[in-house]
Amino acid sequence: MTRDTPRQASASVSYIKKAKSKKNGKSKSRPASVIAEYNEGFTYTDPASGESDTVSITFSNIDLRWANKWLPKKGDKLTAKIIQKSWEKAGKKKFFHCGKFCIDDLSFTGPELTCTIGGVSVPEGNAFRSTTRSKTWKKVTLKEVAAEIARKYHLKLNYLAKAIKLGTVEQSNESDSSFLNKVCANYGAALKIYYGKIVIYDKGVYEARKPVATLKRTDLQDWSYNSTLVGTYTGAVIKYTSGEDDKEFTCKVGGGKRILNINEKVESLQEAQIKACAKVNEENEKAVTMSITIMADHRIAAGSTVMIKGLYQLSGKYFVDKVTHNIGPGEAYAMSLELHKCQKRIGFGTSEKKATQSESQAQPQEELTAGTQVIVNGPAYWGGNGGRANQCNNMTMYITEVLGGEYKYRYGVSKRSGGTRYGWCERSSLTKA
Repeated sequence: MTRDTPRQASASVSYIKKAKSKKNGKSKSRPASVIAEYNEGFTYTDPASGESDTVSITFSNIDLRWANKWLPKKGDKLTAKIIQKSWEKAGKKKFFHCGKFCIDDLSFTGPELTCTIGGVSVPEGNAFRSTTRSKTWKKVTLKEVAAEIARKYHLKLNYLAKAIKLGTVEQSNESDSSFLNKVCANYGAALKIYYGKIVIYDKGVYEARKPVATLKRTDLQDWSYNSTLVGTYTGAVIKYTSGEDDKEFTCKVGGGKRILNINEKVESLQEAQIKACAKVNEENEKAVTMSITIMADHRIAAGSTVMIKGLYQLSGKYFVDKVTHNIGPGEAYAMSLELHKCQKRIGFGTSEKKATQSESQAQPQEELTAGTQVIVNGPAYWGGNGGRANQCNNMTMYITEVLGGEYKYRYGVSKRSGGTRYGWCERSSLTKA
């Protein structure tokens, strides 16, 4: 491609207006060629997990059609693709299919009555996202839950994660969309809705894949970097109950000094391990993040990895959390990427044999007495059972006093042995030093 052959990019959008009724009236289709002249801006957002793909299109209203007989309605559908011309080779066209979307947002601005519509890649109608349901799921796997929900909305399920057994899971006045997303997150799986599919995958497996592209400093039109120690952990402790007498046990994953304390109901050691690892890995994704803008590169999609070079110690392998495609009215086409740096993820052995053996060896929490040296991870309340608190993170302290068992925050702690009390703690915040 020579320098005098400009790159061109455009969005091709086909709009399907929903019929007024099933008996009379057919859906009206507006092909891409008809509405292209109105298109003033196009944005397609591709998240790796936790959200559905979305699209936003701004239309000029030069002949007032979009505010009159072409007025969009929620529930109308559209398909979108991006066309690149002379991007890699002069005269050559490439197509990138964004998917099928259901209109869920409509706005106008004046005085020109410019119209902006937003669409989301969810099933037809609003039931998947808005209709709330209550159900108790027992003795099922994550795949079975996802398959039942997918069938209900005529979606295809692509399950690319490990087999995960769930404990008793309550869907309490929640939509199927928010419930499935919550369960996936709790058990360490990533969820994506795309083009009539529910995709569930293991983010750790995708992080381990080879980078699809290498981005040098000169490729970055704009960028920002953030690194934080707050909220990052080397391990976790989670409590769970087991047996007919509901004895309380403690499960620890990972190691080191930065320990996340988790209070959540689980029914077995294996479930405790899965949830603890999922929470730690989710929190640690926030440790090192980048936001960058580059010239469009269709090799890069949400869920892939890229290698950043030329930024010294900021360089490295990053996972793509979100891609936003932007095409302006002047055919300028850029991609904004949200990234997190790939780190070693905390895991555990998941075989039934290992889980059973570990569970039989688990012990109830040891009672602490005055003078015991402890590591505090959690709040230390100034006013006994509640009130204002100091947030402690891996602080070495000493037990000063122990209240009766009816108190939630029954352990007084101080910074020095025999010193002035620093606050009152819950047992789950304390680990014997």
